[in-house]
Amino acid sequence: MNIGSSPSQTSSSFTGSIDITRTAFQMQQTLTGPDGEATRTLMVDAVEVNIQIDGKFAGRVLQDSMADKLNAAFAAVGMDTTVDSLQQSATDFSPQATAQRIVNFSTSFFGSFQQNHADEAGQSQASNFAAMIKGAIEEGFASAQDILVGLGEIAPDIQAGIDETFGLTMQGINSFVEQQSQEQGEAEDPTSIV
Repeated sequence: MNIGSSPSQTSSSFTGSIDITRTAFQMQQTLTGPDGEATRTLMVDAVEVNIQIDGKFAGRVLQDSMADKLNAAFAAVGMDTTVDSLQQSATDFSPQATAQRIVNFSTSFFGSFQQNHADEAGQSQASNFAAMIKGAIEEGFASAQDILVGLGEIAPDIQAGIDETFGLTMQGINSFVEQQSQEQGEAEDPTSIV
């Protein structure tokens, strides 16, 4: 069963494993009434559904959610930006690679942000931009987490990968601000940014 497609990505979808087991059994019930005993037999079908979410699917949900939240944040500050997709289905979904894609994608709009906020000083631009994208990223992670929890229990190793990806993403944004500070000749603690 294919799940996880969005309208702009109809050509690619991801599979979480879904096992469906159907069991048929008979149940016999004996009723005693004024006319004597009557027996009736019921056929009962039991269906058990087990949904497994693999790491690749969880990473894709996370990426899709990030794109939605970043698009909304960019639109809120007047940037005309949309995202078709952050990656193709064969992309590496390790926490390091996923975090790097999120950081690269989100920080790639800094030039547009600078143009729309030309009245702000260089360090202020970087700090405000980082605060905006961190907020969008936090919302994206929360949305992805909600989606995955709604699909079933998240395996501990998948949750650890999500947590690691989030941490690496925030570190990457902090490094971006440090780099911008060095380029501007100003110093600010990037961890103080929301």
